[in-house]
Amino acid sequence: MAPAPKRVELCRFPGNKRFAFTTSWDDGVVEDRRVVALFNEVGIKGTFNLNSGFFGRDNYLKADEIATLYAGHEVAIHTSTHPHMPLIDPSQMAFEILNDRRALEDLVGYPVRGMAMPYGATSPAVQNVIRSLGIVYCRSTGTSDNCFPPADPTAWQSTMHMFNTSPPLVERFESAVREPRRNGVFFIWGHSYEFARPRDRWDELEKLFRPVAGHTEVWYCTNIELFDYEAARQRMAIAANLRTAYNPSAVTVTLSVDGKLIDVPAGKTVPLV
Repeated sequence: MAPAPKRVELCRFPGNKRFAFTTSWDDGVVEDRRVVALFNEVGIKGTFNLNSGFFGRDNYLKADEIATLYAGHEVAIHTSTHPHMPLIDPSQMAFEILNDRRALEDLVGYPVRGMAMPYGATSPAVQNVIRSLGIVYCRSTGTSDNCFPPADPTAWQSTMHMFNTSPPLVERFESAVREPRRNGVFFIWGHSYEFARPRDRWDELEKLFRPVAGHTEVWYCTNIELFDYEAARQRMAIAANLRTAYNPSAVTVTLSVDGKLIDVPAGKTVPLV
């Protein structure tokens, strides 16, 4: 019998990439079209948090373009009408979230499980409602150098707003990727209308995101893909004798078996020897 491996590690990201890069955009305005077009070109993914109650109004997208525009990206909840959530009672909180979720699911045809908080404003009561409604995560406007996995997914912080300048996005990203011992999540948030209002800044869309695209050591994912992979990773069953691994989830997980990478497909048991 061949000897068992000495060490089996659960790779933090698919393919043992060192970094994950994900983005989050609020409101569902017409400027999203230009962001999506660039992302589709360069291979970056976005999570787009939409207010379904505003579809068709001035500067907001129309309902009939949502599924096509955001194909390959993630559509997420931003409440139906963008209230200041801590100022309303729990029944209204639930109504805003579920109304938005159901409207979006009718359009995109899959369960919508992520959310961004209007105005970034939250409270323990808001977070309790979110937890009760089966929402996997809710992005805030706070920032953290070590943003994932979050201690509380209902108050998930990002790495930075896209226009943060201390240091700016490209400099911060490239500094991290150049350091071979560093790894982690780059999570960028913003509003696409910030490229258009109050002044024209569309040239910065290319300057910010084209340089961070296409890196071989980076996994470009949506917010929900990041959470789904982490959940699948945590559910992996590694045999005590290190000879087999079983993946009970719906997401392929990468293992490092004595330094050799092995992908364990969804629902499969694979030999590690």
